[in-house]
Amino acid sequence: MKKIFLLAATAALLMACGGAKVKVTNPLKLDRTNETVEISWQEVQAKVSDATPENIVVIAPDGSQQPSQVLYNGGSEPQALIFQATVAGNSSATYTLETGQREAYPAQAFGRYVPERMDDFAWENNLIAHRMYGPALEATGEISNGIDIWLKRTDSLIIDKWFKPGYNYHSDQGEGLDCYKVGRTLGAGAMAPYEKDSLWLGNNYIRYKVLDNGPIRIAFQLDYAPFLVDSVEVTERRTISLDANTHFNNITEEYTGDFDQLKVAAGIVTRGAGGKVLDILNKPIKRVGYWEPLNTDNKPDNGHTTIGLVFPCEIKVETRLGHLLASTTIPEGKPFTYQMGAGWSKSDIPTPDVMKQLIWDQSLKFDNPLIVTIK
Repeated sequence: MKKIFLLAATAALLMACGGAKVKVTNPLKLDRTNETVEISWQEVQAKVSDATPENIVVIAPDGSQQPSQVLYNGGSEPQALIFQATVAGNSSATYTLETGQREAYPAQAFGRYVPERMDDFAWENNLIAHRMYGPALEATGEISNGIDIWLKRTDSLIIDKWFKPGYNYHSDQGEGLDCYKVGRTLGAGAMAPYEKDSLWLGNNYIRYKVLDNGPIRIAFQLDYAPFLVDSVEVTERRTISLDANTHFNNITEEYTGDFDQLKVAAGIVTRGAGGKVLDILNKPIKRVGYWEPLNTDNKPDNGHTTIGLVFPCEIKVETRLGHLLASTTIPEGKPFTYQMGAGWSKSDIPTPDVMKQLIWDQSLKFDNPLIVTIK
């Protein structure tokens, strides 16, 4: 009996060292292409006992090495492994975890603090770029905690290039441009308390922390100074992550203060004539979209910017206070995650109908994540 036990233990150890099969199942009819799946690092090590962040490798169904990233979530110890899976509708695909030589994966997601541009924090993937505004800009009197968009029609990462001295990113030089105006608004889908039918806007962020930085995911936190919501002091922490090959960011808001429940609204600034609220308000209403008027800054045709918001719960939608607002109520101190996506008519979202479909599909994906089983 002892000999049988030892043989079984040895076989289990060899299996763990030899690799593990990861079955990724798509519960939707919709094909899923290059969509991120996540496995806890504890589970990785349970199945591949000699795995380290330096030697863990993901093998795709065709036998090639699949780009992957070990997540640290701002700490020093690995927390999870992510890679992007492609799975047909109502189907499964099997990937393999093993140890080996990790290839050099080109970064498709990146972000950084930009002290040379008034403490901006900028982030991007291969499809879209964004930024938030920091303390140096606030010191000049320019106050905003809204989300900015940089429009791209290149899959190259452009933040460092566009921030170089002398580069005019307000003019399209073949890769895209910044023609989005935020000002004292929520910009492209930021959130704010929405009590007593008023938006209570915080100021520029006061601290940032990069949690993970490519090649597949950029994730970071922004902290804001306490601000008043009516007569109650509220503190905000905003955590944002963006993966490769998607237009949609995950945004997690956490508000703390002397309250039990807080009404909040994520908003898209509206631009007047020529702007369109996209007709995707199917019940239950969990998504909104907006198609901006033609932008004519610096030239006759800079195309149309478009933004979508996707929520895990039903929302109330209204157009007021210069925004398309999507509101709900959240408990004090409890993280609330929604998604914001943006695109450009001169890139891969040429029409409002394309954006409507993209938002609808993203809402389905949000409600029905890929299912991961490890053997």
